[in-house]
Amino acid sequence: MIKSLTILLIALSMYWSSSSMNQVNLEVKWERPAVIFPEDNPLSEASIELGSSLFFETLLSQDSTLSCQSCHLITEAFADHLPLGEGIKGRHVTRNTPTLSNIGHHPYFMADGKFATLEDQVLGPINEHREFDLNEKEVVERLKTVPLYNELSRKAYNEDITIEVVQKALANFERIIASDSTKFDQYMRGQTELTPQEKMGWDLFNAPQLNCVQCHNGFNFTNYSFQNNGLYQNYPDSGRALITQKPRDLALFKVPTLRNIAITYPYMHDGSINSLDEVIDHYAAGGKKHSSQSEFIQGFKITKEEKEALIAFLNTLTDKRYLEKSDSSK
Repeated sequence: MIKSLTILLIALSMYWSSSSMNQVNLEVKWERPAVIFPEDNPLSEASIELGSSLFFETLLSQDSTLSCQSCHLITEAFADHLPLGEGIKGRHVTRNTPTLSNIGHHPYFMADGKFATLEDQVLGPINEHREFDLNEKEVVERLKTVPLYNELSRKAYNEDITIEVVQKALANFERIIASDSTKFDQYMRGQTELTPQEKMGWDLFNAPQLNCVQCHNGFNFTNYSFQNNGLYQNYPDSGRALITQKPRDLALFKVPTLRNIAITYPYMHDGSINSLDEVIDHYAAGGKKHSSQSEFIQGFKITKEEKEALIAFLNTLTDKRYLEKSDSSK
């Protein structure tokens, strides 16, 4: 409970402090959009308190060894550094663990868009054999053995703990995981300046020859579209086509946010690229020319100085509150 209360305080301070700031300074044009909460699952401190406790609860996994935070680490911007996510008993999933930074703004969830809501997504890792490998009935039975959960559930949703309550509470907690206080955010709000190198990187990011901004745009640095970035000529993972069963969606994956990108390595849907330097090399080479490769992956020339500048800009997208808060809570 100490850990869950710590993360609750961190998340609440991130969410409400930034929200109140946006309400006060009406002149600010660069700000995090409001998160829309479902009508049947409104934001409340009680739901966040329950959700934050469940986020750390290992009873959600079959052998009680893993919780949500086992893969979504606050010190790593709610991601991890494994190429592929790891479930109970060392079982690996087929994709890299995504950051939860600003996940409440996403229109759908998972790299293939499998889930339409965060509430639906919550059941994904719980039911998945390679992750938590637990059925919903047993989840509820286990949680009912902890009196605190019924207490928090009644406080938040006026009923004892149910699987629907678990879904709602975890979804609401994830919705308030905010990232909007990076150096770049401060620059856009006129609160600081970028170094000449960082500014050069920002200009390159927007340059037509690189095409970064075609997919990584807006406040969250993603347009949430599904794209094939030419990672392979033959993909072992069919991506979006697994959901739609349409050939045109073969090996298409949701464009990820670039927020906190410097601390959420390794990269790509399968964690196959280890560094930002290598990521830039991949795009500069123009990909592997897959049949469904995005039209925006054309290749480009970039000097060592320009690459260093681009990486310097990407480092301005790190929200240091994750690092500072976690250090102070040890």
